[in-house]
Formats: sequence, structure tokens, C-alpha cells
Amino acid sequence: MTLKVQTVNVQYITQIWPMVEQFMVEAAKCSDDYSAEQIKVYLTTGNWLLLVIVDEYNQTHGAITLTFNNEANYRTAFITAIGGKNIVNDELFSEVQQILKSAGATRIQAYAKDSAARLYEKIGLSKKATLMEIKL
Repeated sequence: MTLKVQTVNVQYITQIWPMVEQFMVEAAKCSDDYSAEQIKVYLTTGNWLLLVIVDEYNQTHGAITLTFNNEANYRTAFITAIGGKNIVNDELFSEVQQILKSAGATRIQAYAKDSAARLYEKIGLSKKATLMEIKL
């Protein structure tokens, strides 16, 4: 099976959402920053970008959401959610990199739990910091 990454334009989010919703529900379980429904709002308002991983029959195998941060020295593509099985690999990540480069990104960042961080390290990301938090 051959998988590829496709960008979803904002006007098609509501049509594609049923195909990616379960991936986003699972991704949202890993964080209390936002729910799957809030992810959908960010996507439909154009604040976030949706990438879908599909096979040659257009069956969806995963999804990635991102936002862009413009900083003094970088345009950072920040992965906000990722869901699916067997979608983090060199080949697909190379496609993601090309898509994000064409959107002007100069680097990619993501928060990750230890298990996801180990997976991300296999495709070239490196640990930059450890996020610490206290709720007020």
C-alpha cells in the first residue's frame, strides 16, 4: 500500500472532517489543550492547516494539523495534532516537509510525550526543550 500526504484547503474541511474526526478524537486525548471539536473550529476558520494521509484508493489513514508562527528568524510550522497508524515515517515526513516548505516554513516543531518523541527522533526531529506547566 502506498500512502501520500495531501493538503486540505479550508473550504473543504467540513466535507473531509468525517474522514479525519476519529484521528483527531484520538489525538485530542493526548492533551487537554483542545478537543476534537475545537480542532475542527481552528481548521474551518483557517487558523490551522489540515494534512491527510491517504492511500491509492483515497482511503484516509491519518491526519496532521498545524499552525504557522512567524518569528524573527523563522517561519515555524507547529504540529498541533497528529493521528493515525503507521504514518510517522521518513517517506511521509519528507512529503510533509516539502508541503510545509512550499508554505514558507523554515522549521517544524511539535510538543510530544516521550513515546511520540522517540518516534519523531527516528524521522529527524531533535529534542529542543522540556515543557513544564502548572494550572492556575
